Amino acid sequence: MAKALELADTLTVVPSVPKAAQVTPPRPAGKQGREAIKHEPREPLQVRWPGEDVKAAKLAAIQLDFPTVSDFMLACFHAYMKTAKKDGE
Repeated sequence: MAKALELADTLTVVPSVPKAAQVTPPRPAGKQGREAIKHEPREPLQVRWPGEDVKAAKLAAIQLDFPTVSDFMLACFHAYMKTAKKDGE
């Protein structure tokens, strides 16, 4: 016959959380004018690019320490729009 467990002992033991299930706090943004990016609700945007350009954009986002490729592309768009306005004046 199975031995009865003491309920108090069972409830006091806290199982450890696996490393993969732990949540890491988000990194603070601090470089390249990413502070200017407003965190509003986002809309999906699909683009079709050649593979080498996709790889280059992903590498640039990593090298410039952007949290996502989306944030990098948005910063590029804003920079382009600023220069386009200056060139058009």
